[in-house]
Amino acid sequence: MVDPPLPPAPVAEVRVARSIKGDRIRLAGMDLNSPWLWVGGGRTQPTQLWLPLELLVNKLGFQRSEAADGPQLEWYGRRASLRSLPQRSLDDEVAIEVADWLSSTGVGLSRSEQTLRLTLASPRLQRLRRGKGSTANRLVFDLSGPALVQRQGNDLILRISTTPTQAGQLRGMGLRIQRQRLQLTLIGAGQSLSSLTLAEPWRIVLDGVRSGEGGGRSQGRDPLAAALVDPRIQALIRDGLVLDRRSLTVGVKPLRIYRVGSNPLQQGLRLQPLAPLHAQQGLRFLNQLSQPAGALLAVNGGFFNRVRQLPLGAVRLDGTWLSGPILNRGAIGWDSGSRLNFGRLRLHQELVVSGGQRWGLASLNSGYVQKGLSRYTRAWGPVYQALSGQEQALSIDDGRVLAVHGTAALARGVPLASDVDLIVARGGAPLPAQIGDRVELRSEASNPLGNRRQVMGGGPLLLQGGRVVLNGRAEGFSAGFMALAAPRTVVAQDRDRLWLLTLEGAGGSDPTLLETSLALRQLGLEEALNLDGGSSTSLLVANRLVMSGRSFPPRVQNALGLVPE
Repeated sequence: MVDPPLPPAPVAEVRVARSIKGDRIRLAGMDLNSPWLWVGGGRTQPTQLWLPLELLVNKLGFQRSEAADGPQLEWYGRRASLRSLPQRSLDDEVAIEVADWLSSTGVGLSRSEQTLRLTLASPRLQRLRRGKGSTANRLVFDLSGPALVQRQGNDLILRISTTPTQAGQLRGMGLRIQRQRLQLTLIGAGQSLSSLTLAEPWRIVLDGVRSGEGGGRSQGRDPLAAALVDPRIQALIRDGLVLDRRSLTVGVKPLRIYRVGSNPLQQGLRLQPLAPLHAQQGLRFLNQLSQPAGALLAVNGGFFNRVRQLPLGAVRLDGTWLSGPILNRGAIGWDSGSRLNFGRLRLHQELVVSGGQRWGLASLNSGYVQKGLSRYTRAWGPVYQALSGQEQALSIDDGRVLAVHGTAALARGVPLASDVDLIVARGGAPLPAQIGDRVELRSEASNPLGNRRQVMGGGPLLLQGGRVVLNGRAEGFSAGFMALAAPRTVVAQDRDRLWLLTLEGAGGSDPTLLETSLALRQLGLEEALNLDGGSSTSLLVANRLVMSGRSFPPRVQNALGLVPE
């Protein structure tokens, strides 16, 4: 995924002269498209090895969890706070330094040219245990050593050696499995089970196992073909839905495009932002965002901070700002039954204190942290917890300042009631009022699209009126971001349909933003907005992951879905 500019998290400065960067990983016989950075050492023992966080979670079995002091990363008995781990940007992903972590667990490391090789012997399954009572949905694998836990499409792969008897035990529990000599695949369980790895003794713990888990078929080689036979999708296609995969060439670069084209009224669908409803912090797989809303088709949405798991752009659902726009970035807005409005969007907010003094508010319900005043409401979640050091805040209810909150209280967390606004001051900015002062909050969108009941932000804006309108500087994007080649997610429209699209390179380099825009023009689209891309790129059809930007299903903060009326 592609994060916009953020105030820096803890970053380890690499001062070793020799570093090698690649984009291919060979892991347990599987070839993955993923960036990596090897620092120092020879070809087998790096001083540092930087790998994307999502790769660690989805392909090695690292477990991310929440603790009192923030998000934690855990793998085979070793735990560390994500906030304390050195982090850096690697292409479009957040990367963690893990050389010692991997080698101390027995993972072999080697490199050649652009390929990194990670090897770990498949251990034997020594015993299989099912929980009882309140833990009946827990399954424990006792192992002879550490193993990889990998999510591939809709499946969960355990790189372990099992016997026919053990395979029979699993089938007797209602699990659909595929057994190979050094691998066990739990079919259809890749996004429904959570995993935990433990050491001394070595164990893999799966939670969420139910009788009949994974009753569907494996996604196979062509998940789009499998999705097309779903009766619900076939009915929509008969009513005019377009769902296909196209190939075209921009310049000399071949691209593969997955398209969903809909006239929602004709198909009995509505376009809807898909986002957490009770608290904006947290990342979810696309099906976990789609299922509560009943969305049959969905793509990932706008930008977010992957480490803090917070939104970084506009999301408005049924008239409520779950997250406000930032940096005049591109967005779409729409009402039920209307065409999409495309444009760039700011939200002008101010706090007017009795006596007439006006204070500008930089953002609304946003993980984008900057100096000044920002506003948070109950849509952010039940509690606001400080996102930077030395914050202070005011609670406002019914036009009056009710309370002042200091740094310690905000670090612990301040409750957000449904009718209270919290004004947070950062970076030494003064509080604009005192307890008892009368105040007025004013808000106005810079573009009429911001007044629509539904809004989704991304950026940059790609097409308007059939013309390429790329302007990264106007939307706060860096030159490096604009030149990056990566998988893409796009929302667009022509005269007849709205379109949800994902694009990737067909056997070679992925598209740049300009190449994406030119490809969309070839398809006859008139207006288009880039959404989050890179590893976040994903398309879900009938609860089946049809396309993803990397070799594993991503977790995202929000999405766009087509929901049956």
